[in-house]
Amino acid sequence: MVNLKMLSICSKTTKDLSFYRTVHNFQHYSEISNFSEFYDYFQWSKDNAIKIYIVGNGSNTLFTKKNIKSLVLKNKLPNKIEVLSEGNILVSSSVLIIDILKYCYESSFDSFYYLASVPATVGGALAMNAGRGRHHNLSIYDFVESVTFFDAEDNQIKTMDKTQIVKGYRETIFTGLTSKLILNATFKFVPKELDSNPIIERRKWSKEFQDYSVPNCGSVFKECDFKILEKLKGLCISQSCFSSKSINWIINRSQDSKPIVLLIKIAQFLHLLKFRKAILEIITVE
Repeated sequence: MVNLKMLSICSKTTKDLSFYRTVHNFQHYSEISNFSEFYDYFQWSKDNAIKIYIVGNGSNTLFTKKNIKSLVLKNKLPNKIEVLSEGNILVSSSVLIIDILKYCYESSFDSFYYLASVPATVGGALAMNAGRGRHHNLSIYDFVESVTFFDAEDNQIKTMDKTQIVKGYRETIFTGLTSKLILNATFKFVPKELDSNPIIERRKWSKEFQDYSVPNCGSVFKECDFKILEKLKGLCISQSCFSSKSINWIINRSQDSKPIVLLIKIAQFLHLLKFRKAILEIITVE
């Protein structure tokens, strides 16, 4: 059994672990800078029957209760972008997506510029198979060669091809509460003539068509009936609302996550009445 005194688990009250900016009391919180630390925390979580959640930048995370019992580990692996060869780069999971895109633009490479408005880390984007909307059929994995991760279940570092990782739209073997820590990924980019700055263009588009005026985590559902969500636009509970501007987004000014949870439950209930599916894209953690 792992000794708690040997680990740096503490309680922490903060709003900075989710882009909804709700305030929570994290009863078990720590930061990890290498896979050995993660292994120790994983063993402690098993010994104490406590769920574990790795948070990157919190851009798609909803903490559903005031007091969070899960062991929340902040990814603090060293940031690294290493050029392996022309167009091939190795990127650590803690690097922000925007930093890869800046590298690609400066090097005149094609890339997932449509993610320029997403404040995610590489690890978070890989875990959720980030991309454009379903009908675009575009994802970060279009540029991924392989992903290296630490599997705490058998205490091994593994490297997998992307075909072994992606399970479906917005879903991979890493999605949600997990025993696997993404360490890095190898990307392959090809040259592309860029007439303008695609990062700036995407941010301009996002400012015009998406609702970044208030804290949010982007799309709430990965599968839903948009006719139902269209009718929910502007619906508010306390200081949390379905965005009037961006369908399938909840914007939030509240420190409490309960109104967000209630809005989600309303949407799910309406889907149930219509015999439709409403499957969450955001990750919920208790």
